[in-house]
Amino acid sequence: MLTANRNLSSEYEDPKLRVYITNDTSDVYEDQFTRIARDDIGRIRPTLILLGIRLGIDRVTPVYWDGLRAALQYPQSVGVAGGRPSASHYFVGTQDSHLFFLDPHTTRPALPYRRSDEPHTKGEMDTCHTCRLRRIHIKDMDPSMLIGFLIQDEEDWADWKRRVASTSGQPVVHILPGGTHSDHGQERVEALDEVEILDDSDTPE
Repeated sequence: MLTANRNLSSEYEDPKLRVYITNDTSDVYEDQFTRIARDDIGRIRPTLILLGIRLGIDRVTPVYWDGLRAALQYPQSVGVAGGRPSASHYFVGTQDSHLFFLDPHTTRPALPYRRSDEPHTKGEMDTCHTCRLRRIHIKDMDPSMLIGFLIQDEEDWADWKRRVASTSGQPVVHILPGGTHSDHGQERVEALDEVEILDDSDTPE
């Protein structure tokens, strides 16, 4: 999916939506992002950040729980594509230690285009919503996921960076000034501090 998104976005010289993608890291490099996001006169255009990350071995490591919940509450969040063993979910919100999700396999017909003086009917608008919202405990999530953020402009970019930097607990996103997310072997100094050894019965305080 990441490769398809990258190939699709690269087909257009001036896309309305730009895409910054990583396959296996939560590191966002500012120089790489701005190279993609800025137009010819230096303005940041709407850019979708997609991070393919893994937050544990067979479950989400508890040290990341607070950071993942916080990331879903950023105004720039567009949700998390993930799931649990043998099931795919689209996570859109959080409450305490539970994540709310939608079924990505449930589809609806696209609404027809209408002029501003011809609004959609209530029945048509109702197809954009659901009366059934499911949830799972964060400990039951698969640790592999795709987390997304939509950056609209310069102000949005600055706000997102501020939120990432001020996140309590262990953040699931790291913003670095330079480099490239394809540089394998490059390690963050604090990476070892993120390792936590737990028994199966352990839960975070």
